[in-house]
Amino acid sequence: MIRALALDYGNVISEPQDTGCYARMASLSGLSEDFFREAFWRYRPAYDRGDLRGVEMYEAVLAEAFGSLESSGARSHGATRELAEALLAEDLASWRRVSRDVTEWARNLQGQGYTLAILSNMPHDFLERYGDSVHLFREADVAVFSCEVSHVKPERAIYDTLVRRLGMDPSEIVFFDDMEANVEGARASGIHAFLWTGLDRAREDWARATGSARF
Repeated sequence: MIRALALDYGNVISEPQDTGCYARMASLSGLSEDFFREAFWRYRPAYDRGDLRGVEMYEAVLAEAFGSLESSGARSHGATRELAEALLAEDLASWRRVSRDVTEWARNLQGQGYTLAILSNMPHDFLERYGDSVHLFREADVAVFSCEVSHVKPERAIYDTLVRRLGMDPSEIVFFDDMEANVEGARASGIHAFLWTGLDRAREDWARATGSARF
């Protein structure tokens, strides 16, 4: 029997990313939009795991573009840090919009007696800046954020942490994520997991998993 709903944050609880951030980051830095679409992903696992803070990540990204901070005469360390802070602000803000429909759906299921959980690859910076404004973060019965447990999806340990904190058998949990690798990781741990492609499909997947017409 299904007892819990677990949700990812990005592109699930949140609205799709405001990809206009890449144009703004390009304007701030003089670099290309494509550079920012690709470069920071090399640092993202360490960032989400909590091993690296956002300003440090963007300083490393800028060092790739402009050369090491020590050897580059084009900008001072202070100027590079200021730019890194501005780029980080654009990055974080691009993920801040929350889906009202998903929020209401999840709260409705919680009101029906299902346990509500969050399982997200999440950096400290976003939690500190916007975490209090995400209703489901405050209202979830269990919240597992990668930066707080030092593991990231799709590593097995983060799913095991969710299961342990819920105090349930993995087969009693339904999890939604927008990345196939994370869905497969959850399934490998015994959790019922579905790829998130939108709320309408999620309602159907939930109904099938629970054997119920309650959406």
